[in-house]
Amino acid sequence: MEFALHWQQGDAKFEDRFLGRRVNAWRDVFPPALMEKLHGCSPGEAASASYCPGELVDPYTLDKVIHLPVTRFRKRSLGGRNVSPKVGRFYPLGMLSGLPGIYSSTITPFRILEIDGETMTVDLNHPLAGRPLTVEAVITRLQEKQGDTGGSLMHWPEEICYGGPGMQAPLPERPTEFFDEQFFSRSDADDATFYAQPRMIGHIDEQASANLRSMYRRFLKNGMRVLDLMSSMQSHLPDDLDIDVTGLGLNAEEMAANPLLTEYVVHDLNRDPSIPLKGHYDAVACSLSIEYLTDPVSVLSCVREQLAPGGVLLVGMSNRWFPTKAVRGWVDLNEFERVGLVHEMMRRAGFDGKRGVISMRNDWRPQGDRHFLETRGVSDPVYMTWVEKS
Repeated sequence: MEFALHWQQGDAKFEDRFLGRRVNAWRDVFPPALMEKLHGCSPGEAASASYCPGELVDPYTLDKVIHLPVTRFRKRSLGGRNVSPKVGRFYPLGMLSGLPGIYSSTITPFRILEIDGETMTVDLNHPLAGRPLTVEAVITRLQEKQGDTGGSLMHWPEEICYGGPGMQAPLPERPTEFFDEQFFSRSDADDATFYAQPRMIGHIDEQASANLRSMYRRFLKNGMRVLDLMSSMQSHLPDDLDIDVTGLGLNAEEMAANPLLTEYVVHDLNRDPSIPLKGHYDAVACSLSIEYLTDPVSVLSCVREQLAPGGVLLVGMSNRWFPTKAVRGWVDLNEFERVGLVHEMMRRAGFDGKRGVISMRNDWRPQGDRHFLETRGVSDPVYMTWVEKS
């Protein structure tokens, strides 16, 4: 059963998809009223239910908004850099000292709302608390249960709502303070040498790539002119559409092996953020590479200039990258927070049109994949953030 959690903040739409495996309709806990609507449905059929704030996650309460000395924030070293508290950011509760029932290993997130001198205001509510939510469920496969004993009970509202959903959205009144002087530093800044040799490998598994293609498909139509930014041997774009795709990347051999590219240009965006191409594009897609940019706002500003009015920027992400090439600040963030980071980059680059996020987690990894056993058959998560040029 594939669940889709829908929620909204302002004009931004969020859709967090999660594949429920081995769902037991008799034993498991479901969102209220949803299983009753699914009763009697066949594979491919769906049902949805809407929930008021507090029905799927704990209700928002002011007693979970507390004031603490900044000294109660444990500054940990991650990747050789100290992590300091920043307004709008989420952190594991274990980074706060002196709270009853909280240990250094506690990973439940909290958010910093304000820092005023030596005092900080923190929000311990669930990231989705206070929001109306809608859950859609699609039955993907039915199988008769072989026995009535054994197995485990799954609490699907927790599986769907916990682990990051809600952390994509900024505070209502101010942008998140993501950046510091070390945010865009990298352990390996020599792109020319690193990308001199082709790497004919995919960053994500085949199912994750298919999920990303399906997300892109929602925005792409026949006849579109598309720029594949930071392109390589694989674009993750739908291969059954009649679209004109131009690749912009760092290795000609990789792009020459990409069957979707009509043409390609070798260009280093970290040396020069401009786009050395003529004409406007209906869509720009950047797949699994945004974390390598050392000046992404300048690059996205140039992308905005290349987009036709009403065009769309699509940025696909996962949790896999070349470790030495990703900027340090990216690695520090929760996967869902990275989506919020990309939205903030888009805002700074001048994008102010409609926007949103689609994510997919817990899908099946193909059994023939070489990482199948170590991942317990779980496909790589994918996230796609989009914004239109107004």
